[in-house]
Amino acid sequence: MKHVAAPPMWRPPRADPRVAQAPPEFHGGPGYEENGKYPPVTADLSANINPYVPDEAVRQAVSGAPLDAYPDPVAGKARALLAGVWGMDSERILLAPGASELIYRIARCWIRPGNPVVVCGPTFGEYRRAVRLQGGEPHEVSGTAPGFALPLARFLDRVVRLRPPLAFLCTPNNPTGEALSDASVADLAHWIPAGTLLVVDESYRSFAAGRLAPPHLPGDDRVLHLRSFTKDLGVPGLRLAAAIAAPAILDPLIRAAPPWSVSSVAQAALCAALGSRALARLEHSLARVAARREALSAAVARRGWQPRPSATGFVLSAVPAAAATTHALRLRGVRVRHAASFGLPGHIRVAVRRRDEEDRFLAALDEIAAPTAIAGGPS
Repeated sequence: MKHVAAPPMWRPPRADPRVAQAPPEFHGGPGYEENGKYPPVTADLSANINPYVPDEAVRQAVSGAPLDAYPDPVAGKARALLAGVWGMDSERILLAPGASELIYRIARCWIRPGNPVVVCGPTFGEYRRAVRLQGGEPHEVSGTAPGFALPLARFLDRVVRLRPPLAFLCTPNNPTGEALSDASVADLAHWIPAGTLLVVDESYRSFAAGRLAPPHLPGDDRVLHLRSFTKDLGVPGLRLAAAIAAPAILDPLIRAAPPWSVSSVAQAALCAALGSRALARLEHSLARVAARREALSAAVARRGWQPRPSATGFVLSAVPAAAATTHALRLRGVRVRHAASFGLPGHIRVAVRRRDEEDRFLAALDEIAAPTAIAGGPS
């Protein structure tokens, strides 16, 4: 090819500004430190994961999963086993690599620029972010202090007035730990207007139910349920979740996914976790989490925090100087979740961990109990 002049300076294509300008959400766990100079973590109470699993059968399934072939693109065996445990049709179950991935896929399928989307809060920030990335307009209707109970009447009123394509509800709610009954969810779904899909995120339902309970309304076509298995099965590194809805609702979610999105390792882990012995061990571990949650709540209350009731594996508390306390704990190797990213800057969320980690957390908290000990931390 003959060049008669110098080529123009190359520039990359411009990314969609909705993506390029979207700040990330803050989360618990590694990789979200605001200050990289902190010492190593010795107790991490910032992420909500069952600390008493995975079951040995799950570990063996993971180590023995085939790595030399593509996974089943429809995860047929895992879906069939899960449907059997829940007593429902496997055609109403879609597996995916994590509930967060499903949230973004849902937004991609149903949100167009300018669409309103109603979110019941205070709650998980990825709902809002996924909506904004598609050009939608999130409208969060939040509960008020001190309990921050989910404002179902105001939430429904906003849904009826705006008639959005999607409305997001989290139960048990993150970060408050409030769990709604089947009757409450059914009553809410009954009044959802035509053209609106109620997305019920049940990522912590097993903690509230004490078992791998089925979705609230598995046969209601107005509801799309989300379930995260990585939390209750204690395998967040595998990334595994389910969407439960009518086949007509699942169809666009299937079409929007890349092929082979659920790995062979994740499918094998779920199949093993659905065995009778593994399910029994899960129930035992969830009972331990519930007992530890009550003990942890009482322990922080004795130290001046104001915990609210929770049905999950975590506790949200009002804390004097919450940001400075979070910083002071981290300087002592303890990671907790400052709830500012949920719009609750005066609160801290802590998750149930094994006794040794909780003891390190409480010991660190005792060290900084004097007001002067946390002076100078971030505000």
